[in-house]
Amino acid sequence: MISRIRMYCLSMLVLCLSMSQSLFAVDVALFGPGLAANTSASIGTATAYNAASQGNLGVAFLTGGSGPFNMDWVTLDLTSGATSTSGTFKLAIHDSTSTTPYVGVAGTTAYATDTVSFTTPATANTPFLLTLRAADIPNVSGYSMLANTAYTLFVYNASGSLALRRTTGLADGTTNAFYTVSNGFVALDTFRNNTANYSNIAGSYPGFHIAFGQTVVPEPSTWALGGIATIFCVALRKRSKFARA
Repeated sequence: MISRIRMYCLSMLVLCLSMSQSLFAVDVALFGPGLAANTSASIGTATAYNAASQGNLGVAFLTGGSGPFNMDWVTLDLTSGATSTSGTFKLAIHDSTSTTPYVGVAGTTAYATDTVSFTTPATANTPFLLTLRAADIPNVSGYSMLANTAYTLFVYNASGSLALRRTTGLADGTTNAFYTVSNGFVALDTFRNNTANYSNIAGSYPGFHIAFGQTVVPEPSTWALGGIATIFCVALRKRSKFARA
């Protein structure tokens, strides 16, 4: 009887620990927009990420000191075109040409690139969120970013009519503060067509609605579940002793 109880307790403990990997996994945002979007910018169709026209839309950032870091997920706030459509675009991590604020753009070193599929809503010119998980972006999510290192994340080469949401009307020199960051990350620049310090009109410096982060399992939850399993086992053992008395 006791051996059966021990085996049952062990099974419960293993189950609890395995459940913690899925039930208690949480998304931690490392970088994202801090204000509501008010307009959109078309994602370029050029095959070259640094094309002078129809090129990329992206952000430059500095990672925190506790790396390495992975982009387990990326969320893009998008707008459909004039008609409903399906298509693809590219999402890429490159180096940054500078760590100086409002100077860095995508460098020539490509660390990871994925071709992403999308389907827009049935109605035209409609905002929608596209959340990409590891299965959607295996190369981007599989790349480990080093600590205290400057990178860029950008979209380009859209095959269909698609736009990235943005917040316009920000003043020059304030765009980096628009982004919400954590884990020591620092926003460095917002660029379009690989041109630094992107401005859509005179006096307006937009921030893009690009967010990314990691999926983690908080350590306390694992210990809590283990503790529950232990208490349950103790209760069963006491019950078995009373049953034999």
